[in-house]
Amino acid sequence: MYALFIASPEAPGLGERLAALPGAAEMIKADLGGGTGKIGASYERPNPAVDAALNGLRSSGVTVGLGACPSELDDAAEVALSYARAAAERCSPRPETGHATVRNIAVEGPDPTLADAATSLARLISRLICARTEAEWRVVDLLVPGVRGQHGAIAQALDVSPQAVSKALIRTGWHEQAEGVAALTELLRRQTA
Repeated sequence: MYALFIASPEAPGLGERLAALPGAAEMIKADLGGGTGKIGASYERPNPAVDAALNGLRSSGVTVGLGACPSELDDAAEVALSYARAAAERCSPRPETGHATVRNIAVEGPDPTLADAATSLARLISRLICARTEAEWRVVDLLVPGVRGQHGAIAQALDVSPQAVSKALIRTGWHEQAEGVAALTELLRRQTA
């Protein structure tokens, strides 16, 4: 079982954004922050939890906790959410500049060594996400992972050259982020084994 806990000054708007993600249909239990400043959700699979966590990092002043535990536990959704809350408490407030050390995301689970490894990886991914400009986000937002040959369509939609799209993706670390997300998802899976 996997859980996400986000503390955000923009929780209601962020909750709406997370509810619109493709993986939102996989939420088992969710409190999308109706005015509390906190969002919590549980998932059967790690992919939608990671996607929602990384999407949440796009908002200013957010701290994100990811939790994982074996699904066989009684009340596994609550246990995973308690790990996610503990992970969020390990975060320091987000720095105001994208170039400072990013400590706005953490991972907790039954294996502290795996949790530390996952936290380190999540923070590297967070650094890529938090350093993007609005122009770079316009390119990244149009990208469909796993689909080849889409630079031309993105370029046409944004009225730029395909080379500009390619350079933006290189500058933003998009490919490294995709590989990092796959590794983070695997580390979360190992927490539940």
